[in-house]
Amino acid sequence: MPLEGENLVENGESRLEKVRSRRKKARRIALLVASVLVLGLAAGVGGNLLFGKPAPKSPAHSASRTTPARSAPAAGERARRERDPSATRFTAALAMEHTFVLSDQIGPRPAGSLKESSAADYIVARLGEFGYTVEEQPFSTAEGFGSRNVVGTRRGTKEGYTLVIGAHYDSSPGSRGAVDDASGVGALLELARDFSGRKLQPTLQFVFFGANRPGVGEHQERLAGSRRFIDLTGSLEKKEIIGFIALDCIGQGDVLALRTQGTGLQRLKDKLSTYAAGKNVGLTYIKSTADSDNIPFENSQIPAVWVEWCDRDGTLNTDNAYTSVSAEKVGVVGALVEGFILDLSGEDLEELKY
Repeated sequence: MPLEGENLVENGESRLEKVRSRRKKARRIALLVASVLVLGLAAGVGGNLLFGKPAPKSPAHSASRTTPARSAPAAGERARRERDPSATRFTAALAMEHTFVLSDQIGPRPAGSLKESSAADYIVARLGEFGYTVEEQPFSTAEGFGSRNVVGTRRGTKEGYTLVIGAHYDSSPGSRGAVDDASGVGALLELARDFSGRKLQPTLQFVFFGANRPGVGEHQERLAGSRRFIDLTGSLEKKEIIGFIALDCIGQGDVLALRTQGTGLQRLKDKLSTYAAGKNVGLTYIKSTADSDNIPFENSQIPAVWVEWCDRDGTLNTDNAYTSVSAEKVGVVGALVEGFILDLSGEDLEELKY
């Protein structure tokens, strides 16, 4: 039989061994858990590297990302005016875009036709984009066809002074009318865009006339749109119109001409000539032997002028193709009219009106 002390020693050693055994197991478990955690973390990182989404870039990196350039020739100008509309200027490339749509996408636009109506719809849409409230003036031609004028108005800060700028959007039957007068309409739409965000003293009215050349009617049946505009303008409103500038055939020719029929008030022509001379823009005065939309205004004793590129004898033989329209010539006219309007002082307004 073992002694009592021996039993105590053996029991103590047995208990000690059990404690040591439990501690070893605990260390093994802890080591195993730690290993699992490390392996899991490594697997997670690897999974992110393989399958996860990349972390978002900082603003600096995002700003450096390149985007495809726009194919439109005026993409840079569009972006610039979106950033600062008040800093915009007349841009010939944008005017040429409108000219192309009218002449090559819509095509021939004889008075009273569906194509003429499509051109009017295009003009209404563009004026709406520029922020204008649009007025439409429907009428019938002598041949019984329906047409309409489209008017966009930019109110000025000085009551009682209105400057009208106009162009006709129809074409001769069978003609694409790129020079006569999609070029003028393109410039007029670009001027409307240009002035949409400006503060000016005079009120500006941008008028797009239908039925300048209706059918093959008599001479007195021409200019139906501009005649309609005058007929709808009351006597008091006529007194507020300080002048009218017609943009007609402004994309092809040898000389830049100011034209009037010489029977109305000539003070707008004189003032525009003086301004052009100060800007070194060569202008030639040619009495109007053909007709444009200035005539109904002159007949109503409203100062009016027709701006045109033409040949030296005042005529213009053209194929009316878009490829015949010079963007440079359109730009010269647009910049001239834009600068003239911006340069008008209060004294100029008084002189034009009285």
